[in-house]
Amino acid sequence: MAALRQGAVNLKLSAVAGSPHLRMMATGARAFSTGRVAPVQNTQSRNAATVAPNAKESYIKGTVNEPTTFPPPHPTHGSYHWAFERAISVALVPLIAVGAVKHGASGILDATLALTLVLHSHIGFTASLDDYLHPRKFPKAGPFASWTLRAATVATLAGIYEFQTNDVGFTELISRVWTA
Repeated sequence: MAALRQGAVNLKLSAVAGSPHLRMMATGARAFSTGRVAPVQNTQSRNAATVAPNAKESYIKGTVNEPTTFPPPHPTHGSYHWAFERAISVALVPLIAVGAVKHGASGILDATLALTLVLHSHIGFTASLDDYLHPRKFPKAGPFASWTLRAATVATLAGIYEFQTNDVGFTELISRVWTA
């Protein structure tokens, strides 16, 4: 029986004798490279100062490694800007109340209410665009949306001016719609 098994192994080995890889696979042996030994070369050791001499050049620009840029401090940003937005929002409450009571009586009241509403809306939409369509993430859609908002704001102001000077006015319109 052992001779029969040995003959079968010799038969298998003779079939794959032409290829050393097949022979190793047939016998289950693991292969180690027996070719010539490649010379090992040591590279020069470098310290961190020679690799990255400048901190600004130590990262790839335009990728996730680029730090977030912060705008320079300016009086129209930060807490001043937030306080102005809150003042506009708070000013709308009495303006709407006075406009509801004295509708159509004063062009100055109409203009103030209309301008405050447009400014409040513009600031709110700008904040949404800054949050969701940031120019860094959307380099084409972000600026396009901002300029579209600016154009719509200017068109709204022109329409309100035309409506205030040539028609009944903002508060009278609201009064007529409310009572209709």
